[in-house]
Amino acid sequence: MKVKTKPSERLAALDGLRGLAALIVLAHHAMYTNPAFPGTPGAGNVQTGSPMWWISYTPLKLATAGWESVIVFFVLSGLVVSLPVVRKRGFDWVAYFPRRVVRLMVPVMGAVVVAAAFVIAIPQRSVQPAGTWLSDSSTPNFSWEYIVKAWDLLGGDGQIDNPLWSLRWELVFSLALPVVAIAAIAVRKWWMAGLAGAVVLTWLGVRTDSGALSYLPAFFVGAVLAVRLDAVRLFADRMNARRFRHPLWFLIALGGSMLMIAPWLLGQGAGDAGELVAVLKGLAPLGAAAIVVAAIGWKPLHLLFESRPLQFAGAISFSLYLVHVPILIFSSYLFAGQPWFVPLLFAVPVAILVAVGFTWLVEKRSHGWSRSVGAWASARYTAWFGREEIDADARPARDRAETGSAAGGRVSEGARADAERERVSADR
Repeated sequence: MKVKTKPSERLAALDGLRGLAALIVLAHHAMYTNPAFPGTPGAGNVQTGSPMWWISYTPLKLATAGWESVIVFFVLSGLVVSLPVVRKRGFDWVAYFPRRVVRLMVPVMGAVVVAAAFVIAIPQRSVQPAGTWLSDSSTPNFSWEYIVKAWDLLGGDGQIDNPLWSLRWELVFSLALPVVAIAAIAVRKWWMAGLAGAVVLTWLGVRTDSGALSYLPAFFVGAVLAVRLDAVRLFADRMNARRFRHPLWFLIALGGSMLMIAPWLLGQGAGDAGELVAVLKGLAPLGAAAIVVAAIGWKPLHLLFESRPLQFAGAISFSLYLVHVPILIFSSYLFAGQPWFVPLLFAVPVAILVAVGFTWLVEKRSHGWSRSVGAWASARYTAWFGREEIDADARPARDRAETGSAAGGRVSEGARADAERERVSADR
């Protein structure tokens, strides 16, 4: 009899999606070195029909959608980190917390040291106007305090390594995982209401400039996908049984992508439509979720994300995300006076090479260290608190045994007394 096997929990296509998102963030920051590149919807003043306009206000924006790619990262983290929690009974929380903190903080601390080296290597005195990304991200008066502040994800300052702002929310989510997982499980049957709530909270966060509300709901959306993963796979099976499955999947993937960059599609007039932009940004986690579902269920997209180039990008994605900005800024000063794209010809390949080395030297070792720390914490907890639990369980039995022995002694003494009386009576 053929045994039906459970699908692997390892979703390799999502590694490729993460790799693509990291490359898009790299392209986003590379374009930022051009002061004419619009940083937010409606910002700047680019001529309609110019190359910069096409890159910013048409579907081509997908190639440089940096903020939107970070939302994809958050949804993926919510899914991947929550999945073992909602799938395994007796999840080892004692091992999880130190393991997760080491897994995040060791690469962060290493990346800060790399960033400091690139900052020190060349003076960072921007010739661009104040307020441009390059000027704001440069560190002209570096001191060792910047390293300490960058290591402090929860309350510090990532001036020397811009992407660290998003790692703050990764760490907050990781610490709040029990709450997020319970909330996702609670809305298992009412998942549409849960997603609607995430949209409302994201909108409120964007509208009020609240970082927690702007970004944490994206992790929750990923956690809902983890809880509903079997339903997602069942939906994919039903879709794939349809005759027009490819057009339908294409519409889901395209719809999710367009939803994520919707504020940009408003054109340069988006600056005058602040309320509408906030609403559309609130829908970004849903757009990311649609892309994730398409990556899981649509075979052509699935195969694309499992291709060697994107799997390679996925393998170095975390390291590339952490190290690329200091290299871009360093290259901008190294080739100062050249056309803005010339430094990128040097910076992009160097960033990829450094990411490869960083992955091998730091990130992979952080995996082993995090597992060791988690196993040690779990063993210590069992050694200390497990003994107390065993002693507590054994104490009533011991008490019963002692009571029984005492009672038994009293019975034996009574029996001997009765026997003695009977012997005395017989003698009489």
